[in-house]
Amino acid sequence: MDHDVYKSCLDFKRKYPSTIAWRIKKHANVIQSYLDDDEVVLYSFVGQKNTHFYEIFFTTAIVLTNKRMLLGRKRFIGEYYAAITPDMLNDFEIKKNLLWGSVEIDTIKENFVISNLAKKALPEIEDAISKYLVDEKMKCLKHSNKKI
Repeated sequence: MDHDVYKSCLDFKRKYPSTIAWRIKKHANVIQSYLDDDEVVLYSFVGQKNTHFYEIFFTTAIVLTNKRMLLGRKRFIGEYYAAITPDMLNDFEIKKNLLWGSVEIDTIKENFVISNLAKKALPEIEDAISKYLVDEKMKCLKHSNKKI
C-alpha cells in the first residue's frame, strides 16, 4: 500500500504555515521507511520535539497509524525514530502561549513535547489524538474481554 507520509505532513504545514518545521521531506522519509505494508496513515503533523519555543532545529514528523504512533527526525548525521504502541500511551496535554502551542504526550516510559505548533492547529491535533486514543483503548478493552 502506498503511504505518502510526506504529502500528509506537507498538507499539515500548508494548512498551518506558522508552525515551525524544516526539512519535512527528510523527516517524513524516516517514518516512511518503517511503515508496514498493511499500515494506514490516519493523521500526521510536524513540529519541534523540545520543550523550549526558542529551540527551532528539532523538527519531527509525528504520524498516527492504525497500529501505532511514529516519530521521525532526520539528523545531519543519523536519524531519530520512535514507535509507540497504543498500550504505552497514557494521555496528552495541549498548551498555548503567546505565539505558538504545544502538545505534551505522556507514555509509560517518558513524556515528550511537540512545540512551535500554530495555535489554530491545536484543536485539530487534539481531535485526532483524542479519537486515536479512544479508538485504540476500546480495541484493547474488547481484546482483553474476549480473553476472559
